[in-house]
Amino acid sequence: MTSKPNSKVKIIKRYQNRKLYDTQQSCYVTLDDIAKMIRTNEEVMVIDNKSKNDITAATLTQIIFEAEKKASQYAPLFTLREIIQNGNGSISGYLAKLGAFPQDYMTKQQVNTVVENASTDSVKQNLENRVATAATRYNTDTTAKVAAEKATVLPGLQQDEETPNLPGISLGLNN
Repeated sequence: MTSKPNSKVKIIKRYQNRKLYDTQQSCYVTLDDIAKMIRTNEEVMVIDNKSKNDITAATLTQIIFEAEKKASQYAPLFTLREIIQNGNGSISGYLAKLGAFPQDYMTKQQVNTVVENASTDSVKQNLENRVATAATRYNTDTTAKVAAEKATVLPGLQQDEETPNLPGISLGLNN
């Protein structure tokens, strides 16, 4: 898949626990959900959350594999054997040897991989910037909160000391 990350590409993060998270809808999704997205012509990019690598092709292959497991009829055994023998077990390799791809497909794939890696790097950088901005905001908010708490301490008292009862102020607890 040669997708370019833009506002129309749905980014799905795959976590180490193999859960898939839709960053636009802010919810977990399944392989079936991703298959539905593909069927409705949505552009989907799956990113490994730890390495930030684009694993879209592997995920789509997994969807095809899962669909094949559920199918009532499998491909004939001689075809499966031929894929293993002549394509080293790779359907892509087998189809390439059959000439199912255009002549310059493999060259374009290598170029696209370089472009996708650059695109993935920009997505990765964007995510890292957003995390850094959020962390900075959190630290700023925490610093402001601490400063506000310190500002409310009465002069001459330590922060851990009890607030004194001020004359003329009754909380109405002893009545």
